[in-house]
Amino acid sequence: MKKEQSNLMKIAISFAVLFVLYHSAEYMLLFKNSVVGFFVFQFLFFLLAWLLGNWNSKNGFGFWGLSFSKLKVKHLLIGILLGLVLYGVPYLISLSLGIEFVSKIPPWTDIFTASIPFVFGVIFSSFSEDILTRGTVFRLFNNKIKTVWIILISATIYLLNHIYRLNDGLDTLSYLFLLGVLFIIPLIFTKSLWITGFMHWSGNAFFYISHNVIQTDSNLNYITPNQIFVLWIMLLIPIVWYFFRRFKSKLIS
Repeated sequence: MKKEQSNLMKIAISFAVLFVLYHSAEYMLLFKNSVVGFFVFQFLFFLLAWLLGNWNSKNGFGFWGLSFSKLKVKHLLIGILLGLVLYGVPYLISLSLGIEFVSKIPPWTDIFTASIPFVFGVIFSSFSEDILTRGTVFRLFNNKIKTVWIILISATIYLLNHIYRLNDGLDTLSYLFLLGVLFIIPLIFTKSLWITGFMHWSGNAFFYISHNVIQTDSNLNYITPNQIFVLWIMLLIPIVWYFFRRFKSKLIS
């Protein structure tokens, strides 16, 4: 009993430390416009994640579901594909219905040069957020409470972790919570964060390129792009759940 309490305390302390480092990196980028500061705190985040993983169970990143020995090419490909489907389908629906429209497409060379820095940087923020809001929750509650509660707790923490967006309205809060539900499904079935991390990363990259590099604006309409996104995630959750339950053994082998 004492050992279990000690383990839970270690994970709780780990979460607190990683939370501070994650949001320090976010603060440096959002409020100080310091890319250097962002990468310094991201470096500290992953360094401490490795040290805390060793403190908890002596297997570094593996404790959080990021064991390099279990990383496979199919995890990368499935994750990227799911991320593109997650963000690409509602984007195409919004364009086809006239809810959004492309206002400017730069030359492909400008698209490439403008995209690379973000695509590189967001891989760190995506995986660090996955460790913080999903890896720690899974480690804390797996085999202790029902899976549905793990999912709901993780999704709630993921929502609340977006501390600068909590006043953005119901549409935003809804899709953030639903993303939290969706993103933890691969972890539930594979016990690994790799697919989730690559899905998170490729989705963020797609949204940035399609809405910031390629400039996309929205029309005043009967439904908003965020509402389309919410409906799509609600449809995608049971599909992804079925896929990972059906092919669980192949995904972890």
